[in-house]
Amino acid sequence: MNKTLLSIDSPVDFEYDPYSDEALRNPTELYRELRRRYPAYPLPQYDAWALSRFDDVWLVGEDAERFTMDIGPVFEPAALERSNGGVAPEPAEFTSTSSFSQLDPPLQTKLRQGLGAPLRPRAVSRLEEYMRELARERLDVLVPRGEFDLYTEYGGVVSAGVMCRVVGLPREHAPRLLELVNEGLRRKPPGIADDTAQYQIEMHQLLVARVNARRAEYPDGEPSPAIDGLLRTEVGGRPLTDDEIAVQLFAIVSGGTETVPKVVARCLLELSRRPEQLAAVRADPPVNCAAAFEEAMRFGAPLQYVGRTAKQDVEIAGAHIRAGQRVFLLIPAANRDEREFAHPDEFIWNRPIERHFAFGHGLHFCIGVHVARLEGRVLLEELLARIPSFHLDESRALMPPSDFQIGYVRLPLVIT
Repeated sequence: MNKTLLSIDSPVDFEYDPYSDEALRNPTELYRELRRRYPAYPLPQYDAWALSRFDDVWLVGEDAERFTMDIGPVFEPAALERSNGGVAPEPAEFTSTSSFSQLDPPLQTKLRQGLGAPLRPRAVSRLEEYMRELARERLDVLVPRGEFDLYTEYGGVVSAGVMCRVVGLPREHAPRLLELVNEGLRRKPPGIADDTAQYQIEMHQLLVARVNARRAEYPDGEPSPAIDGLLRTEVGGRPLTDDEIAVQLFAIVSGGTETVPKVVARCLLELSRRPEQLAAVRADPPVNCAAAFEEAMRFGAPLQYVGRTAKQDVEIAGAHIRAGQRVFLLIPAANRDEREFAHPDEFIWNRPIERHFAFGHGLHFCIGVHVARLEGRVLLEELLARIPSFHLDESRALMPPSDFQIGYVRLPLVIT
């Protein structure tokens, strides 16, 4: 056994806590130091470890034999107060509030398969014209005003409209859906804000009503692939209830509404800071916008970590991780690892990227990855085609602290 294995005691000359103020606001320097000196950083206060180097994060992300979702993928601080005491957690049981994103196979696999029909590549390709229509409609409204907010008024409304299409809601619900997602997932770090329940309840009721309406006419009427697949899915020998189906829909609606607009806003900000790169992207938008969006995912994807729990004792990055201990897989740190990417702290719109971690990895790879990539490209293409010159007013930008997603929730674009 490696005699240099780290103990669970924290280093005395450097301090990292995923819930510290610096980590909640701008953790880039912390991540750099973790990668350089502490690739496996002990967090005894949470009976946990933080992994920051790409290969280590990649390894754990695909290792379903030795790691489980348990209380992941996003740890609530209160749950970390309970130590597993060196014992591997029991597999999570399916309950009325269980989302596929919180489960391990085989339940996770079964629910993903039931939900996934409209998110597969061929089905997603058929969404492109609808996405463009939504983007153009928004720009028709926003461009005459001379300025607008990239997140809430452009990308957010389009993303919510796409999610409406995916789950079968009328597109007119998009603005309210965006508000429900933003308010329902709002953080008051560490943890979720106290006053989010009413928005989550309204969202759940909206989705339950949609499932109920589809069930009443199924299999006749207009197909709704995400719901139809779940109506045919059984868990424990019984069909899913409307509430259980709504929980699965909420997982894709929330993720699909919140993330892409933040990445698009970040991408346009980085391009606007580098006029030569913006000009290069404009030279061939259908090709170049896809590459720029992918680099923005690597460079500035908002999700800070995904969580796993060890099912057995594991040695990683010189650390002995005991069964039952939690692991923070620091996605932004891994995506700027010097061992994986040349000049990782530089935004290079056409950087060759063989792999990155912004969509996760392994069995829990993002189910909406094809929607995200297409939508990101379309949002960039349509905006650059409509607006030949602009600047982003960073003095009015807002990036609130978060222990979940750190991204711009307000970034004004001014047409010049």
